[in-house]
Amino acid sequence: MRPSVRSGNIRSMAQSRSHLDIVTILRLARDILRFVSSTFRPHAQLAAENLFLRMQLALYIERQVKPRRAHDATRMTLVALSRLIGHS
Repeated sequence: MRPSVRSGNIRSMAQSRSHLDIVTILRLARDILRFVSSTFRPHAQLAAENLFLRMQLALYIERQVKPRRAHDATRMTLVALSRLIGHS
């Protein structure tokens, strides 16, 4: 009886992993679309969004709110952007 339980657990883990991969790919695609769409927005709109995000960050720091853990897609996007921008 135990081997069937183990094979069930392995199958469940494989399905769970493939689900996480799909979610990561979808989040990565969403980030890419947002980045591309931001290239077509007016400078004033991007500046306003930047100001809002800075104010939000200041509130988090002031209230000592612990940030949520980044998703795999978020980490991949940050790595890609840092390579795209390049370090001097």
